[in-house]
Amino acid sequence: MGAPPLLRRIHDLDNSISLYIHTLTRPFAPRPLLRLLELAADFRFFFPVSLSLFLAAPAASPLRSHLLLPLLLCSLLDLLFVALVKLLIRRSRPSYASHSDYSAVVSVDNFSFPSGHSSRVCFVASILSLSRPHILANLNSPRVAIRGHQVLPIDLLITAVWAWALTTVVSRVALGRHYVIDVCFGACFGFLEALFTFRLLHFRGLL
Repeated sequence: MGAPPLLRRIHDLDNSISLYIHTLTRPFAPRPLLRLLELAADFRFFFPVSLSLFLAAPAASPLRSHLLLPLLLCSLLDLLFVALVKLLIRRSRPSYASHSDYSAVVSVDNFSFPSGHSSRVCFVASILSLSRPHILANLNSPRVAIRGHQVLPIDLLITAVWAWALTTVVSRVALGRHYVIDVCFGACFGFLEALFTFRLLHFRGLL
């Protein structure tokens, strides 16, 4: 039994828009840069770095409890959730791009929906944003003058991380790894996972 007509139209529109973005950005977006963004958001790179920072941070550090712990827990939640959804949906990656240089973490990672890279970078940016009040309350953060305006370093960092996150999300379509719907849902999942992790840690009294 085929998919309902509405779903087929959505799929065809998603495929057309994704192919257009992939084709349009190809001359302007160097593949090495897209691959660098891909590797930077890969679980096999991100999780060991986060774990190392968590273990290296002093036990009493607010960064450990309010930033690094949520990042670790959310990383594991994201891995399990994205893998489960991929297994249930089983959407193939775009056929118009080569994926020979892509090494999947697990077998289900060969599926396209949702984008795990998009969810990962968005939960990182969301957790950093949610951690801002705790960081400001516990750290003495002098302001930085930029064009006559006094700006907090944490706000500069949050802006930079969100820029990295959104660039990575777009790069997934530009690289041909995902469709637009994959990255949109992945980004939304990442934001919701960050909220859930913070609520859980608050409920458990760990924040």
